[in-house]
Amino acid sequence: MKKPVGSTVDTEKATYTNTIGDAILAAHWTDPDFDPNESAFYYARVLEIPTPRWTTYDAAFYDIKRPDIVPATVQDRAYTSPIWYTP
Repeated sequence: MKKPVGSTVDTEKATYTNTIGDAILAAHWTDPDFDPNESAFYYARVLEIPTPRWTTYDAAFYDIKRPDIVPATVQDRAYTSPIWYTP
């Protein structure tokens, strides 16, 4: 089940708060197609909460209009190191 990631970014002030999302990631997952006779690898992907883009920081700092051609926020992704299974 996917949970949408919210946003706390204030684009006018180029600020955000880290008050949403989960502070700890803990899960148990099993591969329904796992075959102990085959090699496999697994990794987890996560989305970080949105933060102001550098152009949003600059617009707020220099009190100028934010560019319309780029998004006001960025949302980084993180990947774990792979876990390899070899029979």
